[in-house]
Amino acid sequence: MHTHHAAIEAWCDDTWGERPGRISDWAVHDNVVQVFLRLSSSVLIADFTVTQSGKLAIQQHLHIPLETWNPGSIQGIRTMEGKTRFQHRRHSILLSSELRVPEWGAALLEEWLMSMRSAANRPKDRVQRLNEIKRMKLSVERNLESAGLGKAREEIDFLNLRLDRIDEGLAN
Repeated sequence: MHTHHAAIEAWCDDTWGERPGRISDWAVHDNVVQVFLRLSSSVLIADFTVTQSGKLAIQQHLHIPLETWNPGSIQGIRTMEGKTRFQHRRHSILLSSELRVPEWGAALLEEWLMSMRSAANRPKDRVQRLNEIKRMKLSVERNLESAGLGKAREEIDFLNLRLDRIDEGLAN
């Protein structure tokens, strides 16, 4: 583990209430530490500076929650100034340009979010799968019951009886 990872984990715990599941470095040099963080239901791009006392100070960050993310919505673009801009919806963050291409960072974040989405949709154990199947069975039974012809046949018989009474009333 890099020396700054412990400080980033502590910052994340204080700021976001959880420790990151993964930390991937974008740029680490001189007094700059720029990282991608995977949280439980979001990703984060953070830009830190190292103070003279050796502590990390956050400069800027871009938080991308799973709820607001759609596949392909994270863009990484190299700017004319030689920086890399990561953008999601209307929010963006500028990072230094390193050896990696911007597409690498965007793809990493998209991969993390995609795995979070599939993990959220996938039942975890046998009991959850059985409960899901039972819910689906009940739903199908209710739909079949409401689509059944028994109630429609009763309604037709009732209407035929009423028509017969009306015919008798009109015949007299």
